[in-house]
Amino acid sequence: MPQLPLVRWAALFWGLAAFFPIGLNYAAFLGLALAMACQGGWPERGARLRRTPNWWPAWLFVGWTALVLAFGPTYPETSSNALHALRIVLTLALALALSRDEAVWALRGFCLGLAASLALVVLNETVGLPPGAAWDSIVRYGGNKSLANAALMALAAGTGLLLMPVLSGRQRLCAAVLSLGALGVLAWVLHSRTAWLILLACGVAGLLHQLRARRQEQVLAVALAAALTLGTGLLVPGVKDRVALGLHEIASAYEGHAVDPGSSWGIRFRMYSETAAMVREQPLWGWGIGGWSAQWKQRVEPALADSNMPHNDFLWMGAQAGLPGAALLLWLVAAGLPAAWRRHDLSGRLGVVALLTMLVAVATNSALRDAAIGLSLWFIVLVYQRLSTEPEAVWLQALPGGRPADPA
Repeated sequence: MPQLPLVRWAALFWGLAAFFPIGLNYAAFLGLALAMACQGGWPERGARLRRTPNWWPAWLFVGWTALVLAFGPTYPETSSNALHALRIVLTLALALALSRDEAVWALRGFCLGLAASLALVVLNETVGLPPGAAWDSIVRYGGNKSLANAALMALAAGTGLLLMPVLSGRQRLCAAVLSLGALGVLAWVLHSRTAWLILLACGVAGLLHQLRARRQEQVLAVALAAALTLGTGLLVPGVKDRVALGLHEIASAYEGHAVDPGSSWGIRFRMYSETAAMVREQPLWGWGIGGWSAQWKQRVEPALADSNMPHNDFLWMGAQAGLPGAALLLWLVAAGLPAAWRRHDLSGRLGVVALLTMLVAVATNSALRDAAIGLSLWFIVLVYQRLSTEPEAVWLQALPGGRPADPA
C-alpha cells in the first residue's frame, strides 16, 4: 500500500501559512511534527540532522539553557522563555530534517502564500477589505506579525531577483511579478525599516557572492545596489518618514530626554543600553532564564516597564544566560553561513541571503523570541538553508513549469 506523503503536505501548508496569523503557524508547526511522527523515516532524518552544521550548536544551546535553568533564579516568565528557546531549536530540527522533495514543497507553499498575500493587498488597495485577523498584518503595517511579513517579502523579492538570470519564459515572468509585487508592498503598505535593511543586505551579499572573483565589478555592483536600495527606501514617503522619526527618537534618548513608550528606535536605544548593562554585570551566567523583564522593570520608569523583550535576541540571551548564551544563539543562527558562502552557485547564494535576513531580523527585533516573527520567518529561512545544500536546479521547482524534485 503506498504511503501518504504527509510531511510533504504539512511542509506545503507551513510555507503557505507563513504570511498568515500566528495561530496557523503554530498549527503548521504541530502538523509538521505529527506528520513526521506518523510517516516515520527517522533514521534518515536523524542522519540528515547530524550532517548539518547546526547539530552541535543546537545541543550546546539547549544544554547551556538547561544549566542556567537548573542553577539560576526563576521568574514569572521563566517557563515561557524556556519554551520559546526550545521552540527555536525544535523548528530548526523540523526544517532541516526535511527531504529535498519536502523542502521544495515548503518553498512552493511559500510562493503560494506570497501570491495570496499580494492578491489581498491589491484587493485592499482597490476595493477595500474589512478588518480581519486573517489579513490585517498583510494589508496594514502594525505589530510584529506585519514586521515578519515585511521581512518575508524582502527575502522573497531578493530571491526572485537573484533567480531571474537562470529562469526563462513563464518562470521568469512569474518571478518578476512576485518580486516587483513584494517590493511594491514594502514601498507603499508595509513600511518596515528592517525589511529595507534586509533588502540592502540581500543585494550586497548576493552580488559579493556572485562576483567574488571579479573585484572591480564587485565593488561597482555593490555600490550601485546599496545606492539603489538606500535611495529607493529614503525616497518612499512612508519609509523616509519612519527613518527620520527613528533618528529623532535616538537623538532625543541619547540626550537624556524621556523616552515615549510608543516610540520605536527611541525605546530600542534605551533597551539596548540597559540590556548591555545587564550583560556587563552578569557576563557568565546572566540573570537567569526569564530574568530580562524583572531587570528591565527595576531599571526604567513605570511608563516603559511593560516591555517583555529587548528587541534583540542576542542581547536577550546575553542578559538571561550570559555571554555564552548569546554566543551559542549566534552560532545556532549563523552555523550554515560558511558552507553556503563556500558554494559558488545559486544554492549557496540564496542560503547566504536567507541567513543574513535572519541575522538582521534577530539583531533589530525579537525575531526568534517572539513567535509572531520567529515561527514563520525562522522556518522559511531554514528551508532555504536546507535547499542551499542541494543542486541549484531545485530552486526552479518552486515556480510553475519546473519538473518535480527528487525525493532525496
